[in-house]
Amino acid sequence: MPIRKHKPKPARERKIALQRIEHLFKQADKAFKYNPKLSNRYVQLARKIGMKYKVKIRSPLKKRFCKHCYHYLKPGINCRVRLTQKHLAYYCLECKRYMRFPYKK
Repeated sequence: MPIRKHKPKPARERKIALQRIEHLFKQADKAFKYNPKLSNRYVQLARKIGMKYKVKIRSPLKKRFCKHCYHYLKPGINCRVRLTQKHLAYYCLECKRYMRFPYKK
């Protein structure tokens, strides 16, 4: 059995990390109107917290930022959303790349 190099973070710290991530996404949504760079920074901080505490970002929040350039996405303003038969496609207008999310009918 392999030896673990790092201990998992305590459950209390992971719970606080999840709350911080959700709060940062709320702030990013509010800040996007007047300062999109600030909302991008909030996404960057949320990702760092998630990686540090080994917490998964929930699926609805994952769809709010680009997986390639990590910009906060606002449908109709800096991203396009298209539905096909098998997936939901987001096109980031910042980096010109697609993200696809499967869904069931």
